[in-house]
Amino acid sequence: MINVKEPNPIFLENKSSERAILLLHSFTGTIRDVKLLATKLNKAGFTCYAPSYKGHGLLLESLMAYDAEDWWQDALEGYQYLQDQGYSNISVCGISLGGILSLKLAEEKQVASVAVMSTPFSKDDAGLAKRLEFYGERMGNLVGLSQEVIQQQINQIENYAVGFDKFKKLVDDAMAHLNQISVPIAIKFGEQDEKAYEASANYIYNQIEHEDKEIQGYPTCKHLMTYGEGHLDVEQDVIAFFEDYT
Repeated sequence: MINVKEPNPIFLENKSSERAILLLHSFTGTIRDVKLLATKLNKAGFTCYAPSYKGHGLLLESLMAYDAEDWWQDALEGYQYLQDQGYSNISVCGISLGGILSLKLAEEKQVASVAVMSTPFSKDDAGLAKRLEFYGERMGNLVGLSQEVIQQQINQIENYAVGFDKFKKLVDDAMAHLNQISVPIAIKFGEQDEKAYEASANYIYNQIEHEDKEIQGYPTCKHLMTYGEGHLDVEQDVIAFFEDYT
């Protein structure tokens, strides 16, 4: 069996810049979700930091040892890390769960601007369980677990009810305070993603009360907008947004 280690965070510093961006990856994803975007932003003149959430990139049983409260702490610690490096002009950018965490940071912390992609305005147990099941299969096969062991781990998903509740509470809390976001915001969704994400994007846009907001769909993008078809357009637009609003 291949040993797996928790991914290291990404820190790409641009010493000539006073502008920093915190990039936050998806649920059951890894820093790979935002690595390419972080590299492009860094080349465009930004310092970038992308933390790895606890348990992510490890086997399913390790991921389920943590929950949304832990991942919120990871986001807070990422923000604090950039502050500790001397940055006060900090923007946030996230995809899916990372989008939720980005919104919550924009509600509770001093940020310059925020960009979110494929961000849900609600989640149910079935959808979260499906993501965990897919993750368990993928990681188990990657490290060479037997199907029996993989299935044993997947069977434990039914015991993650508290984790599902905390995830939904995180989403609900972020959505309940969108009117507190007072900084420029870009909201993006993939038109090849589930239609619920387009509805979510419109909901978030409509709840933001100020005028420095934009919403955009990308015809060829799926859920992971930072990779695959359409990702070059997403990168270009995210860079342009942060150049205008940091």
